[in-house]
Amino acid sequence: MAKLVDPHEKHDWSSEDYVSFWATRQDGREQERREAFETLAETIPYSKNTPIRILDVGAGYGGLTQFLLQCFPNATAVCHDGSEEMAELGEKRMGRFKGRFSYVISDFSKKGWTSALKEPFEAVVSSIAIHNVREPEVIRSIYAEIYPLVKPGGCFLNFDRTVPSLEELLSWLTAAGFKDVKTFYRQENKKRAVFGGFKR
Repeated sequence: MAKLVDPHEKHDWSSEDYVSFWATRQDGREQERREAFETLAETIPYSKNTPIRILDVGAGYGGLTQFLLQCFPNATAVCHDGSEEMAELGEKRMGRFKGRFSYVISDFSKKGWTSALKEPFEAVVSSIAIHNVREPEVIRSIYAEIYPLVKPGGCFLNFDRTVPSLEELLSWLTAAGFKDVKTFYRQENKKRAVFGGFKR
């Protein structure tokens, strides 16, 4: 039986028990994230039938990836994550999308994490992941490393906790080079938002 873990403790993504516990807990929260996911999907600046390539940063077991692959039936996705255990779970959970997604493993808290991601994407997205590094300067560097991964005309959209503050997060996106940076959706009671920008 998986050991119960305090969700406020530091995450242990290398533990099969912890990943199983965390994913099961997240399952109960998928419905409350639906509005955020819908907003994110509608903000991607391409028609739903366009064969776009999506990068999901910190994809975990693929909750957001699955939602977007349903919304964009001709899209393919690369799921980035730092956990082999989470990728294995994602491969199982997204079995019905086999052939439309793949996983790349790297730690986005370390510089150079994008080296395995060769081609730019029409949409780079993330969901409740980047804040987990807990270091403001590392979060800022992640945004800067994401910018070259976005094709001109594309976007980076992040549904995440607004820490250290939404204003700072938006300023870091602007500093990275993104245009029309803004907030598209907010959950005030949970201090979460969908925010991002575009590459012109």
